[in-house]
Amino acid sequence: MVGLGIGSTTEYAGGNERMLGVLPGLRYTTDSGRLLEWYGPYAQFNFGNLTGWQYGPAVSLRLGRKDVDDPVVSRIHEIDTTVEAGGYIGYEYIASGAIPYRLRGGVNVMTNAGIEYGGVRVNATGTAWLPVSRRAFLGAGIGLTWVSRSFNQTYFGVTQADSTASGLPIYSPGGGLEQYTGWLAAIYQIDKHWFAGAMIYMQRIAGDAADSPIVSQRGTRNQITYGAGIAYAWK
Repeated sequence: MVGLGIGSTTEYAGGNERMLGVLPGLRYTTDSGRLLEWYGPYAQFNFGNLTGWQYGPAVSLRLGRKDVDDPVVSRIHEIDTTVEAGGYIGYEYIASGAIPYRLRGGVNVMTNAGIEYGGVRVNATGTAWLPVSRRAFLGAGIGLTWVSRSFNQTYFGVTQADSTASGLPIYSPGGGLEQYTGWLAAIYQIDKHWFAGAMIYMQRIAGDAADSPIVSQRGTRNQITYGAGIAYAWK
């Protein structure tokens, strides 16, 4: 299955201002039963089973902070968009009864290897999909993210130079819990091959990241992303 969507999200982590973007999607099973998934900025390849235990490498594109609209945040240090790499492990269960629901949980560990930040970023997620008719499906998910001190310093810290340029107070966050996440989605099968879908995704910034003046004075803890798209399945 391959798809394309359009969505709206915030310009940077913790910000208020919004931007539009186009997101690709791909779910492909090889002849040997391996699964490649690519959803927006995140992709993973499963060396495990299609159900049961799953594991493999993962890559992610992390958006930076450059040329932002906020007149104060635009004066603090810029961050390049960068690639993260790591791996994941998870478990998927598909019920085979009268209601074939799907449950999935997992953890991924990503790092930028010091290009923009040091240390790792850890995500734990759980998802569920449930058919509500022969053609319609509803999905939901929750998650938690923990990050290194270096990550928070890069994305939420305010240095002496930043403070002088912007007027924001100096802030040096530590690591730990960085956000809670949750999402709701719906998919409708138009015909044998075509599908349409929509999603809303919420991030609630937490811990030291939430106390950053970038968030508390110039932005918001509640980061909302939403969008819709279409997909084509070969089988």
